[in-house]
Amino acid sequence: MKSMCAMFLLVVSSVRLFAGQGVVSPGADSTMALDQLVHEAVNNNPELKAALHQMASTDALVPQAGSLDGPELKFMREMMPDFRYNDAMYSRIELMQMFPFPGKLAAKADLAQIVSDHSHHEYFEKLNEVISRLKEAYDELWFVQQSIHLNAESASLLREVVAAVRTRFGVGTAEQQEVFRTLVEIAKTENQGIVLRQKELSAKAMLTALLNRSTTDTLGTATLPPLVPFALSLDTLQVMALQSRPMLLHDSLRIEENRLMLSIARKDYLPDFTVGLERVTSPMTGFNGWSVSASMTIPFAPWSIGKTNARVEEAQAAVSGSVETYNASKNMVASTVSDLYYRLRSAERQLDLYRSTILPQAEASLQASLTAYQNGRSDFLMLLDASRMLVDLKMESLMLRMQYEQTTSQLERAVGFEHTMHMQ
Repeated sequence: MKSMCAMFLLVVSSVRLFAGQGVVSPGADSTMALDQLVHEAVNNNPELKAALHQMASTDALVPQAGSLDGPELKFMREMMPDFRYNDAMYSRIELMQMFPFPGKLAAKADLAQIVSDHSHHEYFEKLNEVISRLKEAYDELWFVQQSIHLNAESASLLREVVAAVRTRFGVGTAEQQEVFRTLVEIAKTENQGIVLRQKELSAKAMLTALLNRSTTDTLGTATLPPLVPFALSLDTLQVMALQSRPMLLHDSLRIEENRLMLSIARKDYLPDFTVGLERVTSPMTGFNGWSVSASMTIPFAPWSIGKTNARVEEAQAAVSGSVETYNASKNMVASTVSDLYYRLRSAERQLDLYRSTILPQAEASLQASLTAYQNGRSDFLMLLDASRMLVDLKMESLMLRMQYEQTTSQLERAVGFEHTMHMQ
């Protein structure tokens, strides 16, 4: 299992995709490494810290559950005439201790341990969720920053078109309207740049919140490595999910918990015992001596056994319900893993098609349109359409890249990847 998890770590960590069209390569000083951000979130995220405190709280319940209740110390002055304390006939000091039937305390300690294990699973499920959200926010920031870069490229391209239009206008082969339309397109890209800047700030705000940084902190540039084809099969992912997804481990343990509660409920048919030791003194007679006492509960009395029977029936129903809950969770996880896997494979093929065919052909089409327009063999609308088409296709490829990365993060969460990574 550990070797499988290590292989998954190697593959998924390298699956930060293809460095195709429009990928910025900023300076190292402004680049944010995703792995470092994940480490920072694990240490600083408030939701994870709260889950850790909950783990510590439930861990402290285990030694309590297996311990006896405190003894009872009783003091009595008996037969006091007219409440005259010093004239009491007897003085008694009694120490009593209740002992559950053998096996009850051990069962309660086992139950407390399961509750503690639940909190561990809940922590790792929250860990999966937080890291998945962090990666998705990082991918969204990457997409916005690449879109800003593409928008700047588009504006530069349009300025080339303006130069070509003005050249033709200067020799009387183009209309002034064509110049104005191109300037309008440039203005639209500038407006889009304002919108993208707002989206960049929003994406950074989400990352800042997940990292528990100050709102005044600045973040750098998100980057993605080249595409490495996803190597794991669907069958392997399904097996890993069954073994590693904290939610499934939680639901599986719930079955064991309810079976233990059923065992405890059945032990309620067994009596508990109380033992006492008493020191008796009588100032009036000079008697000093000891007495002992023992008592037991009678849970099988006709007027109380119905309550015990109802607890057993309740526990039996809980066992059956937890089995069905686990089956439902298992089916849901299997379905989610399959869906994300198919989406990932589809995105892989689409990205390869964009890189190898669609974008090169669109660039060639634009270059041909620009050359034809400069030589007077094409009209302005064809040139403008070719320019728009290239920008739109590049934007689609960036969007698909972001969706691929986010799907990868969701698949990691569905399989329980972060859980296995941090357990190693």
